[in-house]
Amino acid sequence: MHAGEDGLAVYSGRPIVWTGSDSADGRAPLDPRLWLDPPVEDLDGRYVGVRVIGDEVTVFADALGAYPVYRSGEMVSNSAEVLRVARGSTSMRPAVLASLLGGGWSLSGDPLWEGVDRIQPDRPRPEPGAGFDPDRAAAVLIAVVKALSAWEGRPNVVPVTGGRDSRLVLGAALAAGIDFETTTGGDPGHPDVEIGQELARVAGVPWHPIEHDPHGSVTSDWRRAAELLSLTTSGTSSLSDAAGFPFGPRPGPLPLWHSGQGGEVARSYYGLGSDEPVEQLLRAFLGRNPVRTELLNETGTRLVREQIESFVTDQLSAGVAPIDIPDMFYLERRMGTWAGPSHGAVEFVRDTTSPLWSRRLLRDELGLPARDRARELFHLEVLKQLAPQLVDVPFEDGRPWRAREDELTRRVRKARSMAGKVRGELRRRVKPPQAPDDPFARVLPEIRDAVLSQTDHPAWEVLDRARVETLLASDAASLDTMSRYYAWRLATVFGPTA
Repeated sequence: MHAGEDGLAVYSGRPIVWTGSDSADGRAPLDPRLWLDPPVEDLDGRYVGVRVIGDEVTVFADALGAYPVYRSGEMVSNSAEVLRVARGSTSMRPAVLASLLGGGWSLSGDPLWEGVDRIQPDRPRPEPGAGFDPDRAAAVLIAVVKALSAWEGRPNVVPVTGGRDSRLVLGAALAAGIDFETTTGGDPGHPDVEIGQELARVAGVPWHPIEHDPHGSVTSDWRRAAELLSLTTSGTSSLSDAAGFPFGPRPGPLPLWHSGQGGEVARSYYGLGSDEPVEQLLRAFLGRNPVRTELLNETGTRLVREQIESFVTDQLSAGVAPIDIPDMFYLERRMGTWAGPSHGAVEFVRDTTSPLWSRRLLRDELGLPARDRARELFHLEVLKQLAPQLVDVPFEDGRPWRAREDELTRRVRKARSMAGKVRGELRRRVKPPQAPDDPFARVLPEIRDAVLSQTDHPAWEVLDRARVETLLASDAASLDTMSRYYAWRLATVFGPTA
């Protein structure tokens, strides 16, 4: 914060500012006086800034929506809960309840509470398929990582998994020459942990496991987790994404976590667009599966469908080809409205950055034709530039880069994967595997009691009561990952008021 005769300036997050085509400054934005007259067009990173001069209040929200900021009347805050209390609001938005319970986050980015609105970022509109230059993309990514890490006294951490996105950030950190450590969450022997350790070994950097929070976790005290999430995200994210959600507090200096989130827009996370984009996105968002029962009733499903239809209509009107719509959905309706709040939920224990979620990088992340994005060509070609020694370290799913698979091999792999999922589901239904110590099995009855005891909760307007009762009466071992997510979403909504 800066308070002086020239005005009041406040900022939060981890901003950087571009100083050239492939050079960025991570130190200048740390001086709050910069926010009296910030270079808006050159700002990047995760941030929100507020300037007050006289009676004029100006809010600077990052263009990609990485840092949510809210408004209620003339009040502005990065905490929707503060605004809710100040306004005295108790009414919940049915559309947000439906998207939170059905898909896990608020599609609009608005919080649960009526009368409190998210200030929508002025998102850039990149042109999919406009061109990809791996040398340019690598240079931009290196510049982003260098700038993000340039916070004196703050340790830099790169969380690594068995996937693609975190590997690309690891390569950029190596190429940038910054001082950092790596970390991975999970139990010993888990594929993510084993591959994370191998990546650190090949990269020649320190690695350590993510430690359990001594103050508690989602599974040790899910009610407190729901209360904390309500305070920090106000219904824009759910406990289903909070496996590593730390209660804190933490002694400083707090680390900078350079995550791989954002890279999904460059590898067709939702697949190639179809001739029925609304139905495709609705299935993906709700996690629809022939052997799984959804929780939303007709009203809830309609509210979600209307939001997706509005998005698709807007994209088609802007000239976006149907094949590109799923990647645009990830960019505009998942990253800013899902990852942004999730990062905010933990900023009292660490500052999460997303080097791959940069406005300068978008043109190359979406620059390939959709089919080449689906082949992970962006990740492969940029990693070759950054750290070729990491290219051939195996992935968690055991398959090679998609760009190195021929069509027949890809089809055979997908068929085997689907057959494996079907066999797993049949085994689970016939004789559910008994985990030696499944924390979820202890939590599920408590969630059931909390949900079913609140018969007048507004969430029932969008939920199918019979399906909810069936889910919560199930044996924990019989529930697949998505069904467990459904239960955690219910806990998110019903927990804070239980």
